[in-house]
Amino acid sequence: MASEISFAKAFLSALDNRPIKLRADYVHDDPNARIPHLLPRLQPPRPTMPKKTPSAAAAPGSSKSITVVLKSARNPALELTLPNMPLSTTTVTDLKDAVRARVVDATDAKPALEKIKILHRKKPVTGNKTLAEMLGEEPALLAGGKEVEVAVMVLGGGRVVPAEGEAQGEAEGQRGEEDTTAAEPVSKPAVGPSGEEVVKTEAFWEDLQGFLEQRVKDAEEARRLRVLFKEAWEGGRK
Repeated sequence: MASEISFAKAFLSALDNRPIKLRADYVHDDPNARIPHLLPRLQPPRPTMPKKTPSAAAAPGSSKSITVVLKSARNPALELTLPNMPLSTTTVTDLKDAVRARVVDATDAKPALEKIKILHRKKPVTGNKTLAEMLGEEPALLAGGKEVEVAVMVLGGGRVVPAEGEAQGEAEGQRGEEDTTAAEPVSKPAVGPSGEEVVKTEAFWEDLQGFLEQRVKDAEEARRLRVLFKEAWEGGRK
């Protein structure tokens, strides 16, 4: 018995001197460990995200503005000046609304906005861009205080009508010579060629090419159709 006890003590002493090795899959169950509390997943419909508070409005006069001259060289011949148009808030739709207020079609009805095309640098302006986006490649104009000419095309043609209050102002001006010095109306119909004289101009064919490019979304195809239409028109005149 004494020898067995001595052997056990010697064996345990030998084990104490060896390093403790744990298996790779060893798991220590700590009774004092705290179990993390997991929040339940949100179920639809989820609450909406908080809206961002809009920044404070700019002080009056701080927004850069520009004078826009809307000009149509053919049916209807129109020249419309819009002063002090903010670059950041004035859109293509605003320009179309200004043209629509001065033009009526063959039935004396206001043309649809889709029939009014705005062109800049002889190219149609797509989408509802602002003046700042439309003039993005012209830093001098973005500085404000300038004047820019924008071409207008009214599909189906039409005629220009006086602005509200303009006819009344002209009648009052005829009542006496002293009223002849009244300020010139902001907008007036442009006087220029019409009919075949317009078709003879290169500007007409450039406008036509710009419209075709917008419709077919292909510059080369629009250029080919322009040549085709021009040759057909010239052939019909012979």
